[in-house]
Amino acid sequence: MRRAVVSANSRSSRLELLLLATLLLPLAGVPTRARAADAPAKPAMQPLEDTELASVRGADGINFNLSNFSLTSDAVKPLTLTYQSPNGSSMTLSRLDLSRTDDPDGFADPYGLSLRQRTGLSDVIAVDFPLNAAGNQAWTLTADFANCDHMVAGTCTGLNFNGGTLKVSNLTMKGGGLTLAPTAIANADGIAFGLGTQLDIGSLAVYSHGRTAGDVTNTIDTSDSMMIQGIHLGAVGGGAWYLADVTTHPGLINAMTDSTGSYLHLQVGWPTAADASPAAHVAIDNITFTSPGVGGGAPVQTNLGAASIGSLQLNYVDIKLRTTP
Repeated sequence: MRRAVVSANSRSSRLELLLLATLLLPLAGVPTRARAADAPAKPAMQPLEDTELASVRGADGINFNLSNFSLTSDAVKPLTLTYQSPNGSSMTLSRLDLSRTDDPDGFADPYGLSLRQRTGLSDVIAVDFPLNAAGNQAWTLTADFANCDHMVAGTCTGLNFNGGTLKVSNLTMKGGGLTLAPTAIANADGIAFGLGTQLDIGSLAVYSHGRTAGDVTNTIDTSDSMMIQGIHLGAVGGGAWYLADVTTHPGLINAMTDSTGSYLHLQVGWPTAADASPAAHVAIDNITFTSPGVGGGAPVQTNLGAASIGSLQLNYVDIKLRTTP
């Protein structure tokens, strides 16, 4: 190996060599006193033992939102939902349109998804609804509905009653949520649930003349209608009303079979004396009927005014949805 020899004949040359050595030594991997004293230790990921990993718990869950959500049905080939009963009759919702307005900040008031523990019971999957105190998250639904008294292979062969168009405007949900867990009912399979909400609906209207089939403008004939304005549902005293509680007053969803066949079963059981059913308050601001004027005259309106129910309790529900034979 060759040795480099550098001669310095002046004080300035010695200073330059000293500075050069100070700069080159760290690059060469030779630690200096200053570097060892001042440089902080670099953070590094460390493996966790199984016992440590088992103690890790998530506290916040997942937040999500439905910003810019909309579903628009094609006027020519509309989105259609049909329920056919065992006796052959059917109810059909078609030309479904669903949309929602948003908060100025899309993530300011989200939905929440989390797992929660219960003492002596299985864990719960909880979906918390937005608080929506300002009512910025408002839903609008429009659909045509019809009833057929006899269906064969998906085609109405009997009397088909066209009910017109249903429109729900400015529906806001404020707080509450949905909870799901394995059922704790003995000898019963299925999913236990709880559901609570506070609802405010700007208007719910049924227009008997509805919309013209194939009309891409979706224009509704409003000359004959029933409109309920200002519908408010919540717990007595304020807040969300829980029609079922997953722990104290659970609902149940399961599939069952009896002598007539299989069916989807929805049930909310009787409450206990220790945990009575929560009471709800229902208020309606106005109910109006509009009829076409005689001989082409101006429409005639009949105003029934306001209505309210001071205390409403849901004690027991048992619904069976069967398929056709």
